[in-house]
Amino acid sequence: MQAGEDTRPVSWQGAAVAGNGVLMRDTLGDPRLVWRDDETPVSGVFDDVYFSVDGGDAESRHVFLDGCDLPRSWQGRAHYTIAETGFGTGLNFLLTWKAWLDDPARSQFLDYVSVEGFPLPKDALCRALSAFPALAPLAEQLVAVWPRAFQGAHVLMFAEGRVRLHLRFGEVGTALARLSARVDAWFLDGFAPSRNPDMWRSEVLQSVASLSVPGARLASFTAAGPVRRTLESLGFRVEKRRGYGRKRECIAAVLQQSLPSCPHPWFRRPAPLRAGARIAIIGAGIGGCSAAAALKRRDFDPILVDRAGQVGQGASGNPCGLLKPRLTLDQGIHGRFYGLAFLHTLRVMAELEKTWPDLVIGRGILSVARSDDEYGKMAALAPTLPPGVAVPVDAVEAHALAGIGVSSSPGGLWFPDALSIRPLSVCQALSADIPLVQGEVTALDRTASGWLLKGTGIEADAVVLAAGPYLPRLCPEADLPVRANRGHISFMPEVPGLPDVALSFGGYLSPAVSGTGDAGRMRVLGATYDRWIDIGDNSWAMERADDARRSLDLLGNHVPTVADRWQGREPCGGRISLRATIADHMPMVGPLFRVKDWQEAYRDLHHGRSGTSYPQAPLIDGLYVLGALGSRGFQTAFLLAEALGALCDGSPLPLDTDLYEALHPGRFAIRALRRRPR
Repeated sequence: MQAGEDTRPVSWQGAAVAGNGVLMRDTLGDPRLVWRDDETPVSGVFDDVYFSVDGGDAESRHVFLDGCDLPRSWQGRAHYTIAETGFGTGLNFLLTWKAWLDDPARSQFLDYVSVEGFPLPKDALCRALSAFPALAPLAEQLVAVWPRAFQGAHVLMFAEGRVRLHLRFGEVGTALARLSARVDAWFLDGFAPSRNPDMWRSEVLQSVASLSVPGARLASFTAAGPVRRTLESLGFRVEKRRGYGRKRECIAAVLQQSLPSCPHPWFRRPAPLRAGARIAIIGAGIGGCSAAAALKRRDFDPILVDRAGQVGQGASGNPCGLLKPRLTLDQGIHGRFYGLAFLHTLRVMAELEKTWPDLVIGRGILSVARSDDEYGKMAALAPTLPPGVAVPVDAVEAHALAGIGVSSSPGGLWFPDALSIRPLSVCQALSADIPLVQGEVTALDRTASGWLLKGTGIEADAVVLAAGPYLPRLCPEADLPVRANRGHISFMPEVPGLPDVALSFGGYLSPAVSGTGDAGRMRVLGATYDRWIDIGDNSWAMERADDARRSLDLLGNHVPTVADRWQGREPCGGRISLRATIADHMPMVGPLFRVKDWQEAYRDLHHGRSGTSYPQAPLIDGLYVLGALGSRGFQTAFLLAEALGALCDGSPLPLDTDLYEALHPGRFAIRALRRRPR
């Protein structure tokens, strides 16, 4: 996005300034794209071109790659991180990706973080990039996985996971304030300061400096005096360079000294593990299998340890699982996390299906409303996700989708991209090349070189706890408030007149699946959800007289026309498992700690002093957790596993920092310490 001549400033419409000075906005902007006769794309918001069709790629190479001394700067590195303000059409990213591919001395991994407040629709992106046929093979890959416009971080993986594009949709100040990364090079490529001053304000450039490593490079097409002076005041040594074409000058800069930035030291990131570290993952459910796949992709050496000796033998082994987003009206922590996790899961599942085509049983889930009031609430929730993800449907439309009537229901929400999956097959796909050892870990012992998993004899550099409700037993010193919940699902025989799609109604009903033994075709009906106090009491696995009846009653109360199909019929089986839940309905991922150490380090936290006055969090080296997934493990585990991988190798977090802090295992300890003693 190069500068033009118009000097009219344009600010964010409908924006507000938060208490911390960060510019906020409720929705993503429409770029109001205009195409000139020569196919030059122009932003109608800023009245400026994204690039020139005549030499736009050469200009980007000159300004950004040459300005940051690339590819030389990444050569011989294990990881290299570039961040960009203004993704636009993705031209800079594609040129960088191509340069990385063409360089035999390239870094092992390339992370490219880019902020965009006005994301282009997929068809416009494709049209814009058609101007550069040499980039067509890479552009096709980008367009194929282009995410829906939803605020937050979207991670797209290329080159077998060695190139990671972190698209952060949202206002630049907010996006950078919520970014956790150590950046080696910056491409400052927002529209010209005269047209888009918000992109260049001092708060944004201060975030640029605070996210940079010492010696970080920076390049920009603008040589505007205020930008140069602000960068110099933040510790950059700025030089003017020859511009490209009609542009007389551009700039390159090097950071001489980085700025301290750790407002919440209790949530600090752990030191990265060494390359190739052996990581033992305790638990081979969806959490453990997702973690293993993410760590393997990052060149670690994961090993799964499970007492059953097989993957997916707990709650992750049901015959069918439903993947649909959890919606909230306020678009707060829960709504943002579960929305982003759902969209990420769809991308991961699409990639897995390329080599494991039997993972998906059916597509589309109908959430049934019981009343006009509930239907109104559902309709209000639909706009919290991108268009087409959640679609309100009336009774007639619901009937057409399900193939049967849904009684007196006024309709509901249709999720066309939601999935009914085979959970065990997904776990097997994720862990196909990961060693699995049968064994029950009785305790963890710290050794001079790492960890010993007592009861198995396994030694590892680091350990990930993914053992569901058994997590607190393995690290009692962290005092994790994980609870066990007993869940029962019923296997109902296939009979005529059942819905063609999965239904959600407080419980759920799957599409037809293959049964076990002599069951034949069946439906999965679930699920009960009961607190189980004593994790050592194995009677949870015993069938109860009312298990199946409770699920049938729930179905009958919500969708009686479906429940009536099983009048006089008994279930053909069932399954019971324990799920791990937590009080605030968020899962957890992150490093572990001794709660006594935190109580000592942060005993005065209730006084309300700034976080900068406290020490960095004391952590247990090489010990992590991924758990408390509840009933949404297959929706959340993939994104949590990417966050775990980033914590282990020091790469950019795929989550906004406020979401990471809401997922951190230490969040309950900090909340308790913030409360004033009585």
